Amino acid sequence: MIFCLGLAADPTFTAGVQALRRAGAAFRSVDLPSLALRGRLRIPLESPGDTLLWLDGQRYRLGDFPAIWCRPVDVSAAAPTPELAAAAAGQYQALARILESLPGKVMNAPLREASGFTKVPHAVDLAGVGGWKIPETCLTSDPAEASRFVRSCRNGAIFKGASAAKTWATVFAAKHEPRLPRLARLPVLFQERIVGPDVRIHVVGDQSFGELIDSPVLDYRTVRGVNSYRPLTPPPEIADGCARLTEHCGVPLLGVDFKIERATGAWFFLEANSMPCFEGYDERAGGAISRAIVDWLRAPGH
Repeated sequence: MIFCLGLAADPTFTAGVQALRRAGAAFRSVDLPSLALRGRLRIPLESPGDTLLWLDGQRYRLGDFPAIWCRPVDVSAAAPTPELAAAAAGQYQALARILESLPGKVMNAPLREASGFTKVPHAVDLAGVGGWKIPETCLTSDPAEASRFVRSCRNGAIFKGASAAKTWATVFAAKHEPRLPRLARLPVLFQERIVGPDVRIHVVGDQSFGELIDSPVLDYRTVRGVNSYRPLTPPPEIADGCARLTEHCGVPLLGVDFKIERATGAWFFLEANSMPCFEGYDERAGGAISRAIVDWLRAPGH
């Protein structure tokens, strides 16, 4: 029996649940907002496996499940009352920590890959594990330093947020120069622009599923209907590095992003997402990613 914990309104979570249903796997599913609204949670500190959830007349003991598929999201900001906001935030924080300590298999414990909270240490650490290059990078709150870095980039520069919060990468242009003094209030991550296609590799355990994305814009996630998607078998050194990454991070599912420099064919590592939204890639891959997820959850052992 597999336990599913997430948001019924999250397309990625529901894609995982639907994959389990298609495979005929036995599972139980709990929606986190419903748990905050109508449920209860009991956590005995001395025994995480005895954590109990009650919802709609059902009782669940987490230690009874050999595998858990989870995508916990803090929904407290959307709660209609302060009391429900406090309940949702508390349940999220408690479950995120409990999932670290359960005896069974967990895909993916949300706090395990902690380097993702800050992009620069994350990129440096994980690129070292994979044996990959990263773009020239500058994280700064100094406008003069940012200006010098941008001028030094032979193919131009891009900039984006430095934290785990989702931001869009943007090409640095002349119009951005007058805004550089704002860096004193909020440091920004600058990188040399790598001109060429994007690659997303979903890693499930030691399996890799690659896709090459050509887009007319810098960040292909910002547009629809104009990108070109092609399946890609990662080179052995990339696939092997991705498998090492899942072991190093302690999470079985990662979405790993690269750029391939068009002029040289060189691969550059960007980041690895431990809560990837895989459903669009999976649809184009004929369901291969979700089948691998189901196989991992159903396989015995850790």
